[in-house]
Amino acid sequence: MRLGLVSLRRRRLTRPNRMKDRSDEVVRATAELFEVLQDELASSKESSPSTRCLGLGSLRPIIKAAQSRLVAPVFRKHSASRIVQLLTDSGLLTPIPLGGFGPKDPPPLYAVGFNLPALPSVFEVLQAFRPNGVLCYFTALELHGLTTQPAPHYHVATLRQNSENAERSFPQSDKPHSLGTEAFTYEGVHCYVTSREKRNLRGVQRRQLNSQSIATVTTLEQTLLDCLHRPASVGGPSVVFEAWEVGTSKISTDRMWKLLVEIADVRLVRRAGYMLEMNGGDMALLESIREIADLQSSEYAQETLLPGIPYVNTNNKWQLRTA
Repeated sequence: MRLGLVSLRRRRLTRPNRMKDRSDEVVRATAELFEVLQDELASSKESSPSTRCLGLGSLRPIIKAAQSRLVAPVFRKHSASRIVQLLTDSGLLTPIPLGGFGPKDPPPLYAVGFNLPALPSVFEVLQAFRPNGVLCYFTALELHGLTTQPAPHYHVATLRQNSENAERSFPQSDKPHSLGTEAFTYEGVHCYVTSREKRNLRGVQRRQLNSQSIATVTTLEQTLLDCLHRPASVGGPSVVFEAWEVGTSKISTDRMWKLLVEIADVRLVRRAGYMLEMNGGDMALLESIREIADLQSSEYAQETLLPGIPYVNTNNKWQLRTA
């Protein structure tokens, strides 16, 4: 009887010790997981546009790579979802508050880092939402400093192959066009995904947003042409005219000419010529644009300056209807 009591006391004493050992093991394994994950995040800079704003699709391969390096077995076989929840509970990941205004809730995005001073910018969020996408329209205007207007909406574009009919690449003259697919709201502003053909999206560059994030965005010249391609997507006529007023002096004439030749749409050529002339653009560039416009002067008659805006005044020089 006395022996049984001693044995029971020993079991009661060893149980807390085992629990403490297990707790210590989890703490060490968690610390290792954090260290390895941060190392994997740092090494993913080449393949990921950001290491501080990531979607679940981008997090999964990083988590998998980290798990393969773990010495402690505790988290090796956890699902990515369980690891994400652990990292969220610990404060390393912060869910980004995206509002849903489409038929489906947007997939989750996360800000990475402990004690973040602020959430990522809308540019980082859009790029994380579509890592292979291109920031364009009003989003690009803001990045290039071509607007002082409040944001009406933001866009990220995905590229698709060119259709056989080039006409489909450009909106009909007076017909209103869609803004794209509703994705989410961020900081009260609607964000859209739009699909664009490669033939009218030639000018793209990589731009450093901060030490941890890079964005793929339309060049300044492409952004200005996009204002004439889909003016509603940049916020309407007032935004378009301000952008060209501010941006004309910043244009690279070589890049602008190259884009107009590659896109090869005389309607866009005329619109660009009108805007350049109105804002004191480079004379040599204007002469080259006039030559193209004159050679194809009868193909499209009296298109409106801004697609979707039914202007009525006639500008015979550029064969456009203007304000």
